[in-house]
Amino acid sequence: MNHSIQQIMRVNYLIFPIIMISLTIFSGLINITYGQINETASFMNMNETEKSKPNTTINNNPSGLEILSHNSFSDSLGYLHVVGEIKNNYPSTATFVTIVGTFYDINNRVVGTQFTYANPSDIGSGERAPFELILSSAIVPISQIDHYNLQTTYQ
Repeated sequence: MNHSIQQIMRVNYLIFPIIMISLTIFSGLINITYGQINETASFMNMNETEKSKPNTTINNNPSGLEILSHNSFSDSLGYLHVVGEIKNNYPSTATFVTIVGTFYDINNRVVGTQFTYANPSDIGSGERAPFELILSSAIVPISQIDHYNLQTTYQ
């Protein structure tokens, strides 16, 4: 790999956590949800494996955004999908609702991060919205991921 490309990649790895911290500070960290990844049979198709979360802890804020449910599976291309549903418990619309996934190895070291928006990204008071966060194997080999946590933010 070209030396200048390696430098750019290193800078991106250094800048991304700073951006995430800034998003957390300015948008407000609302919810942290943890998930454990263990392979089990999938209902999707024979080439996909679903991930169960036996040690899942959900820290929901009843006055804010609440992740109602989440599950993960890997598809035949090796992408990890984390799907779920989020609810807005605020008295007003939450705009640009973002779900940030942080993925850890068995030693609790961060091996990857990814984010997505709820669909729709603006959620009215009392309303629910689904989300799907996709982590490609090009970002981090799925075999390295042991567990993850989800954080929700909004503007």
